[in-house]
Amino acid sequence: MPSISAGCLVARTVGSEVQVLLVHARGASFHRPLFGIPKGLIEPGETPRQTAERETFEETGLKVAIVADLGNIRQKSGKTVHAYRATVLPESGASIDERGRCLEHDVENDVCRFYPIAQAADLMIPAQRELLSRLTEQIQKEPQS
Repeated sequence: MPSISAGCLVARTVGSEVQVLLVHARGASFHRPLFGIPKGLIEPGETPRQTAERETFEETGLKVAIVADLGNIRQKSGKTVHAYRATVLPESGASIDERGRCLEHDVENDVCRFYPIAQAADLMIPAQRELLSRLTEQIQKEPQS
């Protein structure tokens, strides 16, 4: 039976540019798009939302606030990923450097960084690119300030 994971597509706005946080598993190839959202398997007794928050913190060192549900995607492996849109909580702001890199990510990832949406789409696991479309759609529906 395919596994079910949960994770966060963490977004921030720098100037007028929306950026998203991607991680790259240590030891994975850089020759094909293998970046993705921080995510992990749902543990017994956890809700998908709790898993998404926990895994995002464990993998990135960032505390986040979930602001919307992005739904499920199915990866090529058959794994289902339930994703949430999230923002970085103020107390974690100092854990991101001026280039958008996480300063306290865990050792299972060799890259943890914010990328503009267009660049992120080129780097991401193909199935997870749908999450960028869903994020963009949500942003477009928000009232402009």
